[in-house]
Amino acid sequence: MGICRCWHRALLHEVVPELIRKWEAKLGVKVTGYYLQPMKTKWGSCNHRAGNIRFNTELVKKPKDLLEYVVVHEMLHLVEPTHSDRFVALLDQHFPTWREAREELNELPLAAESWGRR
Repeated sequence: MGICRCWHRALLHEVVPELIRKWEAKLGVKVTGYYLQPMKTKWGSCNHRAGNIRFNTELVKKPKDLLEYVVVHEMLHLVEPTHSDRFVALLDQHFPTWREAREELNELPLAAESWGRR
């Protein structure tokens, strides 16, 4: 693992636990564990049965409010596993600007392009 990737993970490890603690209290849920990993198609994922959440390491390059949106989105899956009407209502209630955050996040590249070595 390169220095840059280790540094990115370290930065996320500084911010993500603080966001999880903040939102555990607001949402009344408990995250068992979180993981950081490169993902090709998603910003995050949740295993609601185990209480684990995974975050794309590329989130380190995005504005903190967008990272917070992904944290809240995945944590709400601990309450409602699917993207049901109830899930949308919970997002509306707890993170009213989620639609704007999702739109902004989806306009950004999922991962930095890999140019290969010279």
